[in-house]
Amino acid sequence: MNRLKWAVVYVLCVVTVGIIGFACIEHLSWLDAIYVTITTLSTVGYGDVVPTTVAGKIFTIFFIVSGVGTTGYMLVLILGIIIEGHIKDQFGRRAMLQKIAKLSQHIIVCGAGRVGEQVIGGLKNSARSFVVIEIDQKKADLLRAENVMTICGDAKLDKVLQTAGVKRAAILVSALSDDADNVYVTLSAKSQNQDIIIAARADEEEAESKLKQAGASMVISPSISGGRQILAAIEYPLAYDFLQNMFYNQKFDVDMAEIRVCEKSNLAGERLADFWAKEALNLTIAAIKRNNVFLSTSIETETIAAHDILIVIGQPVSIQKLITLAAG
Repeated sequence: MNRLKWAVVYVLCVVTVGIIGFACIEHLSWLDAIYVTITTLSTVGYGDVVPTTVAGKIFTIFFIVSGVGTTGYMLVLILGIIIEGHIKDQFGRRAMLQKIAKLSQHIIVCGAGRVGEQVIGGLKNSARSFVVIEIDQKKADLLRAENVMTICGDAKLDKVLQTAGVKRAAILVSALSDDADNVYVTLSAKSQNQDIIIAARADEEEAESKLKQAGASMVISPSISGGRQILAAIEYPLAYDFLQNMFYNQKFDVDMAEIRVCEKSNLAGERLADFWAKEALNLTIAAIKRNNVFLSTSIETETIAAHDILIVIGQPVSIQKLITLAAG
């Protein structure tokens, strides 16, 4: 863009010098001066208006030598930059689409507005692969410039969701600004992938039930969540600050994770307290989710079952070890 800018500036300067020179030296009208300048630079040279004075002829000689060649070069440079940029853009998009086509169990984020932007920012710091669908061309280009795989299109269209790999995706985040659009996206995604987990945004309370009926696994209202966070920050400022650091500060050495116990895992059938002591896991278990019910009392004496989801807090190293053990 910098080369293109200076090339355009130089061409304009040459044209300006030519117009002023012919107008002042040959006493031509501004229209005739523009006409002679353009015909000279384009090397057409009709000959109906020509310099008649000695000074005009000398000026024309120097103008042709210094202006025509360099202006032609600059015009070729401008054209080359435009074509090169277009080709790079096409190849870049094709490479991105090929990369998206190879993704599996990834996350799709529909909408890069205020809510979607926060989701995208968090996913950038994670190891999860994700694709963004954004209808605004400028926002899509900015995300691509940040090496975020982005499809510019309407997320409500089946073909756009298919391009993002909805049939192979694990999670879809519908963060569009309109509740009706989020309902439509949820319906469309569920019709193509029954197993996909959908987290949808809802601004109105009435939209929550409609989104759940459409197939949304979870519905988040930014206004309600924001109000609850303010209340938590007021009542429990230190605990709130701790949780904010744990979730969003990547340098914090404490993390929270939800870990599913597989059938082939050695965890299944073990008493939680005994397994913790045997494996020397420096973790605190907050809850166990079993059959869609949270167990939060007498957890230490619980026997772990296959398909349990363990919610634990501790050091990332210990969490990673537990993830490996839970997977078998």
